[in-house]
Amino acid sequence: MDIKTLPLRLIAWGALGVALHVGLARFAYGVVLPSLRNELGLGFTAGGVLNALHLAGYLAGTLMGPMLGRRMGLAQQMRAGNLLTAAGALLCAVVPTNFWGDSLLLGAGRLATGLGAGATIIAIMVSVFSQVTESARATASVLMWTGMAAAVLACGIGVPWLLEPGAWRLSFAAAAMLALALAWGFPALVVPATGPAGDGEFRFASVATPRWAWLVATYACFGMGYVAYSTFAGARLSAAAAPIWVVASTWTTLGLATLAGSAATILLLSRPMLRSYALPVAMGLAAAGCLVSAATDAGAAMSGAILVGLGLAATPALVTAAARSRSSASDYARAFSIATAAMGLGQLAGPVLAGGLADAFGAMAAPLFAAGAYALGATFATIDRRVT
Repeated sequence: MDIKTLPLRLIAWGALGVALHVGLARFAYGVVLPSLRNELGLGFTAGGVLNALHLAGYLAGTLMGPMLGRRMGLAQQMRAGNLLTAAGALLCAVVPTNFWGDSLLLGAGRLATGLGAGATIIAIMVSVFSQVTESARATASVLMWTGMAAAVLACGIGVPWLLEPGAWRLSFAAAAMLALALAWGFPALVVPATGPAGDGEFRFASVATPRWAWLVATYACFGMGYVAYSTFAGARLSAAAAPIWVVASTWTTLGLATLAGSAATILLLSRPMLRSYALPVAMGLAAAGCLVSAATDAGAAMSGAILVGLGLAATPALVTAAARSRSSASDYARAFSIATAAMGLGQLAGPVLAGGLADAFGAMAAPLFAAGAYALGATFATIDRRVT
């Protein structure tokens, strides 16, 4: 496959959308959470709930995505989603300190960014996959999800600045500006004239069939594991009084490992005999990484980040491409919506459960919880490989 035959401008725009709506929305939040907790007096549970509100919005936006695409068209859906994200991020940036309703305003802002993200991401995937051949879908998916890696790397480089008092406000403001740029930059690109239409063969009941059940279950576990890890990785290091260079190096290492994992996935996909092992391996490596990161020393934090990062962008890229290969063009939006909704439920539960466990048993409980979720997902991915 010649990469030059891909719609590279559209894929690049999609990668920026993934960087904003998945990378910055979740990983930048994990980086700034220690300073946010200090300034607003939040516990681990409250920090997890605020992230869960964003993820609940993402779940709702994803489920509404196919309907919005049919009614609005993809270009308008993505524009509206990015504008809503910009409004929510701006609200988070201007929340007043020492105000009785600060958590409520932050929650409303996080919910709005999640709604915008869910509607936008599903439109991005439908738009891009409509313009690539079947043999190129997995590669295009990996390239788009590499945007997450770039966002994580940027967070790592910016850690010393992001941990400064008040820097969390500027991070939300920067996200709002990027969302506005994406909202107005998209219409110049070539996209399908209308959104996904027509009744396909995929129904909600299809999730219970072997063709879908194990893949969807794997994605749910991924959502639970990676959000639990990303939300509390920085707070875990802060609770252990880790030096700032350890925090910065951990996030930077995570970003670099995610880029490496994306590159390795593209190579793996070019070898048919190894392709089916990609998803179980990605989940298994992440499980080992979360387990290692439960230790408090710098070596454990960075080793864990490497293992988690190798599967961080690879897993959603592989599941996204697999969902497209198992559905027709007309029902892909619905299939992607249901699969992503399962991941969204995992994301919703992950930070709340991990935060509650961290408050009850100490910060070490969060990475151990993430390790368990990833390990269960690796088991489901292995079953999926065998039955499909």
